[in-house]
Amino acid sequence: MGGPHVGTSLSLTEPDMKSPRVPFHALVPAVLPLGVLFFAFLLPYGAALGRAGGGGAFLLEICTDARIQRVIVFTVKQAFLSTLTALALGLPGAVIMASSSGKGRAVLRTLTALPFAMPSILVVLGFVLFFGNAGWINRLIAFISGKPEGPFRILYRPLAVVLAHGFYNFPLVIRLTGDSMTRARKAFLPPASSLGAPPLLAALTVLLPLSLPSLCAAALLAFLYSFTSFAVVLVLGGGPGASTLAVEIYRYARISLDFDKAGVLALTETVIAVLVFCLYLFCVKKAGRSGEYGEEGQDLEVPRNRLPGIAYGILVLLVVIGPLLSIPLESLLYRASRAAPPLLSARYWLGLGKTIAFAWGRSMLLALGSATLATFLALSAAFALRESGRNAGRSGKTGLAIRAVMVSPLVSSGVVLTLGWIILYGRSARSLAAVFLIHSVGALPFAFSSLEAGLSSLPENIMNAAASCGAGPRRSLVTVALPMSLGHIRSAWGLSAALSLGELNALLMLGIRDFETLPLFIYRAAGAYRYGVACAGGTVLIASCFAALLLSEAGASRRVKHKKPGDTYGS
Repeated sequence: MGGPHVGTSLSLTEPDMKSPRVPFHALVPAVLPLGVLFFAFLLPYGAALGRAGGGGAFLLEICTDARIQRVIVFTVKQAFLSTLTALALGLPGAVIMASSSGKGRAVLRTLTALPFAMPSILVVLGFVLFFGNAGWINRLIAFISGKPEGPFRILYRPLAVVLAHGFYNFPLVIRLTGDSMTRARKAFLPPASSLGAPPLLAALTVLLPLSLPSLCAAALLAFLYSFTSFAVVLVLGGGPGASTLAVEIYRYARISLDFDKAGVLALTETVIAVLVFCLYLFCVKKAGRSGEYGEEGQDLEVPRNRLPGIAYGILVLLVVIGPLLSIPLESLLYRASRAAPPLLSARYWLGLGKTIAFAWGRSMLLALGSATLATFLALSAAFALRESGRNAGRSGKTGLAIRAVMVSPLVSSGVVLTLGWIILYGRSARSLAAVFLIHSVGALPFAFSSLEAGLSSLPENIMNAAASCGAGPRRSLVTVALPMSLGHIRSAWGLSAALSLGELNALLMLGIRDFETLPLFIYRAAGAYRYGVACAGGTVLIASCFAALLLSEAGASRRVKHKKPGDTYGS
C-alpha cells in the first residue's frame, strides 16, 4: 500500500435480494481478471498466511516470543503517532481549504497531491536531504547561527519514521476532510452566519462535527499506510528495536530464511490491517451519507483573514516542495570532502553512464508491461460489472463479489504478497514474469476504480441504442464503450505506470540478479551514502513518474461526465 493513491472511496451497499440472475455471458469478461487475481494474489497471500500455522500455534507464537511482541507494539505505536502527526499538520489545512476561494483551494489541493505522486523511496531520499543531520534545514540554521552544524539529529531514530510518515500522509487529511468541510460550508455557513456565529465558532460547532466521518476515514487511511510502510522504515528505522512488521517479514524471509516466523508476522499484519480497513469502509459509508447535503449549495464568500492561509502555504511548501526540490538540486552539487563547500557540477550525471540508463530502461519495461496488463484486466472486470449491473442492479450480489475481489489488493502488503510467491512458487517466483504480475496486482484496484467509474457513467440511452441496432455486448464494448471511455483508460494506464515505476518491495524481496530498476538503484546508492548518484537517479525517476501522472491527469480531464446518481465508488 502506498504511492499515489489518495482518497479511494468504496460504495459497498447491501445487495438487492430480489434481483434477477445474471446471464453467464455477462460474466465471461471477468473470468480472466478474477483468474489472474486468484493465482497471482489470493493463492500466494494465503500461502504466506498459512505458514503461521493453526490459530492456537499462531497465538502461542505471539504470546511467547518477546521479539515479535516488541515488533507488533512498535509498529502500532509508530503508526498511531504518525497518524497524530498527520492530523496535527493536516487539520488546519483542511479548515483553511474549506474557507478558501476557488483559486486558493485549487492551489492547496495541487500542492498536497505531490507526495502521492512520488514513490516512497524518493520521499525517504528527500526527507534525508532536507531534514537530515546534514540536510538543508540544518545547513540553513548553521549558516544563520554561525555554528558549524545544525541542531537537529533525527535520522535513524523512531522519530524520523514518525515524522516521515506524518509528512507523507497529512495531505490525506487535507484533501478528504477539506472536501467534506467545503460541502458543509456551502450548505450551513450562510445560515450560521445569519444567526451571528463568527467563522471560528461555526467551524468548531458546525463544520468539524459534520466532517467527523471524513476525518476519521482520513486518519484510518493514514494509520494503514504508516502501519504497512516498508521503504521508509527500512531506510530511516532506528535498528532492531525500532523495526516494523513489514521490515521484519523482509528480514526473516530474505536473510534468515525463516518462513514460519515471517508467516506469523504476515498474519499479524494482515489481521490488524483488515480490521482497520473495515473501520475505514464504515467511516467512508458514513461520510457518503453525511455528504448528501450541500452538493448544490452556493459557495458564498465571507470575510477572511488571509494571513493563516499564507502561513500554512509556506509550511506546505517547506514540508512538501522542499524535500522534492532537494533531490535535483543535490544531484548538481559536488563536494570534494564532507567539510568542503558544495560546487555546482554535473559530475554525478556524467559519471552515471550506462548504469542509470539500463536501470531506467528496466523500470520503463516493467511500467509499460504491468500498466498495460492491469488496464486490460481492469477493463474486462469493469465491463463485466456493467453488464451484470444491467441485469441485477449495481448493488447485486454478483457485482459486489466482483468489486470486492478486484479491490482486495488495497488492504494487502506488497512484502507479504511477495513472501507468498516465494513460498508457493519457489524458484519460479524469482523471475521477471513474477515481478510483472505483482506490479500489475498492486495497480489493479486503482485502474479498476477509474475504469469502473468510466463505464458506469456512460449514458444508458447510447448503449441501448447500440443494442437495438443489433450490437452484442462485445461489439458494444469495442465500438461504443471503449471510444467513449478513452479518457478513463488513459488515466488508469498512466496511474498504473506511475505506481509500477516507484515499486521497490517486490524486487527487494525476490532478489532477482542482474535486474536493477531505478528505485533499486537509488536505494542501493543511498545505502552506500552515495547521495549525489542517488539524487541523479531520483531526478530521472521524478521526471518519469511526473510524465506518467501527467498522462493520467490528461485522461482524467477528458472523462465523460455522466455520473449516475448515488455512485460514489472511485478515486
